[in-house]
Amino acid sequence: MFAYIFWHVPFADGNKSEYEAALTAFHRHLANDASQGFKGSATYGISNVAWLSNRTGYEDWYFVDSTSALDGLNKAAVEPERWDVHASVSYKTEFGHGGMYYHLRGEKQPVHGSKIVWLKRPKRIRYETPLQEIIDSSKGFLSCWRKFLVLGPADEFAIIGDETLDVRPPSDWRSLSVSRRRLV
Repeated sequence: MFAYIFWHVPFADGNKSEYEAALTAFHRHLANDASQGFKGSATYGISNVAWLSNRTGYEDWYFVDSTSALDGLNKAAVEPERWDVHASVSYKTEFGHGGMYYHLRGEKQPVHGSKIVWLKRPKRIRYETPLQEIIDSSKGFLSCWRKFLVLGPADEFAIIGDETLDVRPPSDWRSLSVSRRRLV
């Protein structure tokens, strides 16, 4: 399982509820006419992250069964019958960044996870054993994802959990805890 993640920020002078309504409508519309290999999506309001210039914003997860399914998802997002729905969000978006992640452990579609911890390991170490120890000692763990081909601005690993998520990486690992509010 892979996930295309899109982080984005609306224009500062825009209406937040209109942006969220447009975003929700887009995800619902996409779900009703999914492309081959598309397994679903979720969108969240998120707390400040560095890759959004330390602003609050939004995080969309698009689950696909393979990287080749991205072609169909990309086409489906902007098909003529969906153009207005997509444009109602894109015209309100100041900027955004995308990234690819693949599933390592836990739930394959942890859409109900309300917290996420982004991790970056120290240089020149293997990640498998320390990451498994981090996961095993975590409270509220649901799922773990790893960046695919260094695509995207966020850190290498994403650990998703419920509201009790408590991740304690070794001191030489960098971590950033982000709260999420699911919209759809």
